Amino acid sequence: MSETKKPMLIAIVAGEVSGDILGAGLISQLRIHFPSATFVGLGGSQMKAQGFQSLGDMELLSVMGLIEPLKRLPQLLSLRKKLYHYFLDVGPAVFIGIDSPDFNLPLAKKMKRAGVLSCQYVCPSVWAWRQGRVNTIRQCVDHVLTLLPFEQQFLSRFDIDSTFVGHPLADQLLVAEVSDLINKDNVNAPLLSALHPKHRTDKLVCVMPGSRSSEVNQLLPIFIATMRRLILAIPAIKFIIPAASDTLYDYIQFNLSEANVGELADNIHVVNGQSQNCMAISDTVLLASGTATLEAALLAKPMVVAYKMSVFSYAIISRMVNTEYVALPNLLTRQPHVPEFIQQAATPDALASALFRLLTDASLYQETVEAFTELTEQLSQNADHTAAMTVAQLIKSTH
Repeated sequence: MSETKKPMLIAIVAGEVSGDILGAGLISQLRIHFPSATFVGLGGSQMKAQGFQSLGDMELLSVMGLIEPLKRLPQLLSLRKKLYHYFLDVGPAVFIGIDSPDFNLPLAKKMKRAGVLSCQYVCPSVWAWRQGRVNTIRQCVDHVLTLLPFEQQFLSRFDIDSTFVGHPLADQLLVAEVSDLINKDNVNAPLLSALHPKHRTDKLVCVMPGSRSSEVNQLLPIFIATMRRLILAIPAIKFIIPAASDTLYDYIQFNLSEANVGELADNIHVVNGQSQNCMAISDTVLLASGTATLEAALLAKPMVVAYKMSVFSYAIISRMVNTEYVALPNLLTRQPHVPEFIQQAATPDALASALFRLLTDASLYQETVEAFTELTEQLSQNADHTAAMTVAQLIKSTH
């Protein structure tokens, strides 16, 4: 009697909403290569919709900063131990950690030592800061799937195997129409439709002070003052602020009322969520430095970036950063298409002046749009398909 072949099991751990999206796309394409495979580990609703079995709460990993992860350390260590022992028992064909490197790389290292093929999807930003972590990556994983082209070039300098797969968001936005991005069932749909470029003649600026309360606390007062200055220069200008959460929506509304913006209030619209839609219908974006800058670039939106943190935090982090630019679009294009204003340079006058120039200098605006359109085409590599094909080839080469 012939021995029954053991069904393939693929272990994946994603720790944030962005990782859940990447994981869902990866699973859907891996099923083409391995139709009977089982997918298990840690993920969110989108991965679960692809038949993924999650062994814990992905939200535990969705923490930022230095202090918050320490508060959850016992839970995080317990979860990682649980996943490790489960994976050892079931023997996956591959372990794939999606982003969340502080959680995933130590787990990947243990899996690799146990003889399991190990991949990291999304390269840790070692090219930007804490470059010493590159040695950790080499020790922990067999292969890295990178979203950005220069990451593959960087890793090759340290003899780390990697594949540039592109960015799924670039694939999505390259073919999207602005109107297609607006969910007609959303409560904000009438407002977003009214502010669509087809239905207005006034300038519209999307204002995004950050997704974390600490960011918003630092930048919102500066951004409100910036809006005051812009409306003096362009009286009919309008602003839309997509709040990243219910809590931040209330916080932004409260601060606007406390700032006593007067008639300016009629020109400011605050919505809950919908950041991609708000950027898509706007002429320019004023935002905190972060991953949203790449999203704005992929939407071909000229932008102005600001960032401010406590003096103590800035003193520490500025010593660790080793890049010429802060905004991802500038890093990718190697050109300062995005005006950056960091720490003390982030003043209302400076931000308003930079935005005013983008809104009134047609040649500069078009030059920026063309640079971002070219960037979107560069990053559009059919990422889900390319990532799955790379993983499938690695599995087949080791089995």
